[in-house]
Amino acid sequence: MNFISFFLFGLLVGILLTWIFELIIKTNKKLHHRYYKQHETIFGYHVHHSVYGLIFLLVSIIYILNQQIESSILTAGMGVGVILEHTVSERRFVFVNKWKRR
Repeated sequence: MNFISFFLFGLLVGILLTWIFELIIKTNKKLHHRYYKQHETIFGYHVHHSVYGLIFLLVSIIYILNQQIESSILTAGMGVGVILEHTVSERRFVFVNKWKRR
């Protein structure tokens, strides 16, 4: 497999995993209430699941440093896929935002 195929496969996996995660959250009433109504906050900030995409990108850098180029490209594609799907579903590019108490 060439590098473009690795990246596109990772992109597809990242998009599908995020889409499935969001589908489960939106269709399960208990999870929907917990995730959308009672956000888990860290020091008053809500961390969105697009942060997992950043974690995938950091792991891909570690793979590059360990001379594992194919794994790095696949993991980077997954990270971009997670971020892309979250951006499309949220209709904005967001990783962390300040939680406002109601």
